[in-house]
This record gives sequence, structure tokens and C-alpha cells, in this order.
Amino acid sequence: MTDSFRSGNSRTLAKTLDQLGHPLAVLDRRGVIVFVNLPLCQLFKADATQLVGQSCSWQVAEDDSPFGALLTALAPPAGALQGKLVVRRLTTPIVFDSTQSGQLFIPLLDDEGTPQATLVALGEWSGLSAQLHAAEPPSVQRKQVHGSLLTAIRSRWQNLDDLHSLIGTSAAIELAMARAQLAISQPCGLLVSGPAGVEKSDIVRGVFLGRLKRAGLPKMAGQLFPIDCRIAEDEQLEEMLDRFAGRLRPELPPQSQLLLIERIEQLSDASVERLNRWLESTSGQCSAAATSVSRADELASRGLAWGRLLSRLATVEVAIPPLSQRRQDIAPVAMQLLAVACENNQRAQLSFTPEALQLINAFPWPENHRQLSEAIDEAVGRAVLVANIQVVHLPVAVRSYSSTNEQLEAGPIEPIDLDQVLLQCERIMLSRALKLSPRNRAQAARLLGISRPRLLRRIEQLGLDPKPQ
Repeated sequence: MTDSFRSGNSRTLAKTLDQLGHPLAVLDRRGVIVFVNLPLCQLFKADATQLVGQSCSWQVAEDDSPFGALLTALAPPAGALQGKLVVRRLTTPIVFDSTQSGQLFIPLLDDEGTPQATLVALGEWSGLSAQLHAAEPPSVQRKQVHGSLLTAIRSRWQNLDDLHSLIGTSAAIELAMARAQLAISQPCGLLVSGPAGVEKSDIVRGVFLGRLKRAGLPKMAGQLFPIDCRIAEDEQLEEMLDRFAGRLRPELPPQSQLLLIERIEQLSDASVERLNRWLESTSGQCSAAATSVSRADELASRGLAWGRLLSRLATVEVAIPPLSQRRQDIAPVAMQLLAVACENNQRAQLSFTPEALQLINAFPWPENHRQLSEAIDEAVGRAVLVANIQVVHLPVAVRSYSSTNEQLEAGPIEPIDLDQVLLQCERIMLSRALKLSPRNRAQAARLLGISRPRLLRRIEQLGLDPKPQ
């Protein structure tokens, strides 16, 4: 007869876990939530029945999912799926203004060492990593340092999604981000100005998506209609404006229907007049924004029509300086781009070695964010079977810039006094020959291939020991 046994009291276990200070979840081997404790439910203002049974995955976040951020964050990393204890720092708070800045993944293994479930605990990074930090390899520690800066930046802004071009710590970026947040909060005209490559159109799209989110609308509910002034002639511009006017939906709020005029400085005066008339005729039906390499005051100085246009389009101006003028922003931008590149390539998160990050900081990036993004994408593609982006993975232009720059900064090369160099060489050779034949000048002369009288003359001229040994 075989004895049958039962497990312990699950209610007591659940009660114990509910009393923990950390939000906690348990996932089965398929990544499906099988348990959440009370602190986690309170954090997301949800009942356990709404969360249990949900599948956690990197691709699970959707516009209409209220728990998309949680289900994405709870997805176990590769190390946990391999049975390793993993501690991970959150670069973006799961809940805005929360203190949950870290995760601890504890795999529960069977007899063969295969993970059958994963316990995920959320908490403050310093507390979760305290006992594990000393044992972590340098690459993990570098990721933590890199991530702390991004966490500090992201925790300050509620609407940072899709505004990655505005990550940074410089005064210019702080001002630009504050103005972008202002543009999100009210449906006003927006002008994003700056040099090529600073992703001006992406910033406009980020503001547009922020407005939709603020209005409680999904991304697909709005429409953004871009017009590139570099390729749109006067008649084409009018045709495109009429096409957008035909798409306007009166039942939608103006902030959900955005006309984007890209490179507005390329417009002719006639096109500016047409655009002014169109904006007057569609007032209150849609919102408008523009990008430009010129500042608003420079454009307004072109004439009265430009001034009227800028009064509508530049209620808020977000000015982005080139990366070369705000070098303290290069590192956080590079870290963010690296995180995005790893996610897009379905790679485990990489970090920069100190040497690679030093080269990235030193490079001038004349094409700004676009060039930096391409360089990091290239580096991620080269970084195979490694945990870090190393110097060898960076593009040749970045790797070679530092040595070239050092040579330029070293100043002009001083001319060489050839006579002095040859005289010094002769002195060295004579001294060596005399040491090899200390008591025989004739032998020393033969070693040098010269006559004994000549050797004696050179000894006297160079001030060497004139006395034969």
C-alpha cells in the first residue's frame, strides 16, 4: 500500500507572502502568472483575479492592456530561464513615481536543474542588490551604473515614452523636455528646431503620442499627416493640405489630428501664404507642428507672412542643440540607444566597457543622434557572444578619432637637429668601442673601422677619456 501525502497550507503561505513589503509574483515555466501577493495588487490597483493567468512576455505590452508594463517587466530574462539567480535594475519605473527600481528573479528548479517556476520580487534597487552586488562581475556592475542615470532621468518625466531624443542632463535638454511636456499637456502649436540628425520629427511624434495618451485615446485613433517641404512644391503643398483636410474627422479632438510640416524653412513665401490661409480655414479642427533647422525668431524675421505663420506654429518651441555642444548628454543617449538596439534585435541587454564609452564621449558626432544610433546598431551587430560593447565593435571612424585627435592636439612637431643626433650617436659608438678595448686604442679603432690617429682626435674633440688604459 502506497502512502499518499498532501502539501502544506496554501492559505498560510499566501498570507505570509502578502505580509512581505516587496511586491511579488510567481510564474510557471511558460511565463504565466500563478500567484501575486497583496503589495503587487495594491501597486497596480488590481485584483489578483485580473492578474493570475496573464502571460508575461517582452512583446505583451499593447495599447489596450492596462497591465502591459507589468507583464513585460515580469518576463524572466535569459539567465533566470537558465536557472540562474538574476537581479535586474529597472531603467523605467513600472508605475510612475513609484520606488520599485529593481527586480529579483529566483528560479525554482526540479531535480534535473530545469526551472519549473520563477519567483519575481520588486523593490528598491539598493535593497535587492545589497547582498548580491559584491559577487557580480564587472560587466553587470557597469550595466547598473549605466542604468542608474537613465532611471533618474525617466523617473522625473511622466511622458517620456517616444521622447528618447530628449534624454540627457544638460540645461538645454532639461528646458527642451520641460517644453515638450508643456506641449503634451495642451493642444498648442509646436516648433522643434535644431540641426540635422537630432530626430526633430521623432520628437513631434512623441508629443503627439503623449497627447493621445493624455486624452485616453489609443495610438490608432489619431492621425499624423507629415509634409516634407524639401520635396513639396507650391502646388503639391496645396494638394497635400486639401488631402489632409478631407481626412479630418469632426468627432475627434483637435490634438488627435496633427499636421506636421517638416523642414518648414524650405517653404517659399507663396507657400507660406497658402499655409496661413489653410490654417485659418481649419482652425479648431486639428493641431499643427513643424520642424526646422532655423530658430523661430530667425524664421519670423523673414517677413509678415512668416510672423503670422510662426504665431500659430511656434506657441511652444523645443530647441535641440547638436550633441557636440552638450557632451554630457552623449552617454545617456548612447545607453538608451543601446537598450533599444538590444530589444529590437532580441538580444540580452549589453553594456559599454569604460574604454568604449570614453571613445563614444570623445567623438564629435557631426550627424548627431542619427549617426550615434547607426554606430550603436553596428556595434550590437558585431558584439557576438559577449556581454559588453567593446572598442573593437565600434565603427572605424569612432575608434580612430581619438588617436587622430590626440595627434592634432599635440601641436606642431619640432624640427630635428640632425648634426646633434649624429654627434650623439658617434659619442655612444666611441664609448662602446673603448669599453670593449679598454687598453688597446688600435683595437678600438679597428672595431670602429677608422684609423688610430682619427680615433684619438675624436676622443679629444668629444671630451672622452684621453688617457689610454
